[in-house]
Amino acid sequence: MKTVIAIIVIILGAAFFVHWQSPQWLNDFLPATDRQTETFGQMPELNKQSPWVAGFGKVEPVSQKRHLAFEISGLLEEVLVKEGDTVQQGQEVAKLRDDEYSARLDAARSDAQALKAQYDKLMAGARQEEKTETLSVVQRTKSVMENARVEMKRRKELLAQNLIAKEEVDRTETEYLVAEKEYEEARQRYLVMKNFSRKEDIATAWAQYEAAVQNALDMQAQLEKTRLRSPVAGKVLRVHRQPGENVSIFFECPVLTVADISRYQIRAEINEKYAALLEPGQKAYFTSEAFGSSRFEGRIERVGYMTGPKTVTLDLPQEKADTKVIETIISLDSQDGLVTGLTGDVFILTNENSGQIRTQVENTTDNQ
Repeated sequence: MKTVIAIIVIILGAAFFVHWQSPQWLNDFLPATDRQTETFGQMPELNKQSPWVAGFGKVEPVSQKRHLAFEISGLLEEVLVKEGDTVQQGQEVAKLRDDEYSARLDAARSDAQALKAQYDKLMAGARQEEKTETLSVVQRTKSVMENARVEMKRRKELLAQNLIAKEEVDRTETEYLVAEKEYEEARQRYLVMKNFSRKEDIATAWAQYEAAVQNALDMQAQLEKTRLRSPVAGKVLRVHRQPGENVSIFFECPVLTVADISRYQIRAEINEKYAALLEPGQKAYFTSEAFGSSRFEGRIERVGYMTGPKTVTLDLPQEKADTKVIETIISLDSQDGLVTGLTGDVFILTNENSGQIRTQVENTTDNQ
């Protein structure tokens, strides 16, 4: 019994000591309310009558970042650029091991050549003069047919844009069908003249040859997919994979991040309750601890059309994670020294008469 009483006394004493010392502990470990950083001291005073609205922002390229990845899975053989390199649109920046794809392409080309030789063998047989004459007719009618096909396709595209009448498309389709029939008749006359080979054998050989050519083109396209090319001109911001690593199409697996950083902008997040105060053209500036008291002046380029959760956070205990914000794009007058991803504070000068609107908004929020 005495032991229990002693434990209770100790617990009560410890609780009293913590209660007595807690104010001093908070004063020692939390920042004083009368202190402020040099950057924060340069900021305009924000109150219910102030025309200024503040928020957080992040530096990003005007041309959004592109995360480059392969269309197929494989083993990364080589990365041809490094971080900070300038790349041009269409430039090859990485490649996968392509031994298997190269072998498939060589085999497909060999098959096509063999089938072409078989077709040529079947075609040889008629007198050269007759063969030349009928072949010229086939070539001429084929050229007419191809021209009619191109014209028909072009007319259909114009019709899709409502630039011409449907009757013109119908006319070109009729011309194409007539040209196709004339070409087929000329081709059949040419084949009939080949007494040494049946026209069915020739047609089969040609179909096999065309299929082999298409297969070779498919293998060429597959081989091209082992090359990663930049879709835009810009700089390499990050290299995510190194040679020897596997890449897959079954999960997000970027190899490089590329962006055009010749121009930067600020993607600011402003509390949704001030959305009615924001308009394109309003003056704004961006500050960051990395640049001390320096300001990067600019104007609102675009205001978002919907709100959403915050994406720029400062990891502070008092920060509200569930605050809804509206994104605002700010174009900058000067961007010397800025880097992609830098975060900081954004201040926007709204209309001069917005102080009363701001007061009404905040009073309504407080009442709720």
